[in-house]
Amino acid sequence: FIEWFVGLCEAESNFLIRARKNEKEEVSGFEFVFRISLHKNDCDVLEYIKNILKCGRLNSERDVIVFTVSQLNHIESIIIPLFDKFSLNTTKHLDYLDFKKAFFMFKNRKSSRLVVYELYLNIVKIKEGMNSKRVVFDLPKDHTINITGNYLVGFLEGDGTFYLSKQDMSVHFSLVTTTINKNFLLKIREFLLNLLDEHSYLLGSTTKLINIIDKKSNSGRKAVSLLDITQIDFICNILIPYLETLEFRTKKHKDFLDFKKLAILNLQGKHLTDNGRELMIKLSNDMNDNRLTTNPTHKILDNKTKFELDLLIKSDSLISVDSEGRAMIISENKYIRSTYIIKVYFLNGTVSYFTSGISCAKSLHVSNYTITKRLNDGKPVKNKESLVVAQLLQRIKAYSSLKINF
Repeated sequence: FIEWFVGLCEAESNFLIRARKNEKEEVSGFEFVFRISLHKNDCDVLEYIKNILKCGRLNSERDVIVFTVSQLNHIESIIIPLFDKFSLNTTKHLDYLDFKKAFFMFKNRKSSRLVVYELYLNIVKIKEGMNSKRVVFDLPKDHTINITGNYLVGFLEGDGTFYLSKQDMSVHFSLVTTTINKNFLLKIREFLLNLLDEHSYLLGSTTKLINIIDKKSNSGRKAVSLLDITQIDFICNILIPYLETLEFRTKKHKDFLDFKKLAILNLQGKHLTDNGRELMIKLSNDMNDNRLTTNPTHKILDNKTKFELDLLIKSDSLISVDSEGRAMIISENKYIRSTYIIKVYFLNGTVSYFTSGISCAKSLHVSNYTITKRLNDGKPVKNKESLVVAQLLQRIKAYSSLKINF
């Protein structure tokens, strides 16, 4: 629970300091507030958190339910020990540290050497540099980013998305954060790559398998970075099986289940038919914000469409993937993608690996055409001087299954 909870807090929580003022508009005290906000459709999740932590209260704010902890004894005995032991990974950790510092300044105000007026000014100064007003983003030197599966699901339930691109019918798994925290996404990328076997890792770590994109800010908003995965073999054979071993707690789980259906249909090539495309778009239209009960266009997928989708998934695949990682449209006998690395056996008994035919050709000083030909016929590779430069070339399929000890 705790790892998932910290991941969710990374995306959906705030540490707030509110100044109380007297009749003269002078600061007379402070309220320290920890809060998590979720859509009201996830009210039961916040109730679950409240019951586990044994503190806090729930309030409704329009379409949002807010879990709030503001009692000083609960802040000190529950919230602070929790985030001291399980640190936040992004610059939200800085807001926590400031929150904690100001909290104990206020709690120990009677024993402080500072007069109350000066102490309160210091707390106000801390408050004015937190959250959206923060301008200093340097994390402590001893701070480390620690990604676990449960943490990842928690963060995903707040700042992650499963969706279908209707332009090319590709499925996407994405996570978003401010560009200031781009290193956090790089650590998640590293974590996901470590789910791969050594051959798949070689391919995935040197390509845009897990792509991180920077998006420029507009309208005064902070710049954001996006982690995006769309490679269908990785999604179906690695990502989805891994996420199935973890526990979702919010409505995001429904999106995950629909995403799984879309991914299977994409892997099978069902998006290549008009009927398949239409059904996939109908399913995607029922996901994410569209499934919220407060959405004016909210509608539940009808039973007829669900039945047709089930039949579509059970129907014969339109794409076959061979043992070498090449995907072919069966009716056209045409390859549409490949996920493999090239293993080169040399005459002296050594081997080397390459992630593309071009890099292999360059290393062996032959043409890319020669590499393709030798991969297909299994003959030794000869250079222009007719000298054998490699005994054998072999395709090694990538992204076929989870690493056993992930």
